[in-house]
Amino acid sequence: MYSDPCTIALQTDNKLMTIHNPYVATLVEMGYDEADCRVVANAGVKKTFPLNIHGRIFDTQEEYDEALADYINGL
Repeated sequence: MYSDPCTIALQTDNKLMTIHNPYVATLVEMGYDEADCRVVANAGVKKTFPLNIHGRIFDTQEEYDEALADYINGL
């Protein structure tokens, strides 16, 4: 974590945007589903490892990709 004012402001802004994103609110008013908007918004975010998804921890990208492939093949 950085302690300079600019970085603190950016980190705070990012935290606030995850709580209330005005763009999502606008899309919901237009008739879009809020959950879909949030999924699409996170689609381009690079994952960092170890990654914790609902209590399951993936230590590497390869482990995550393998589990994802297993899940998709089981559908």
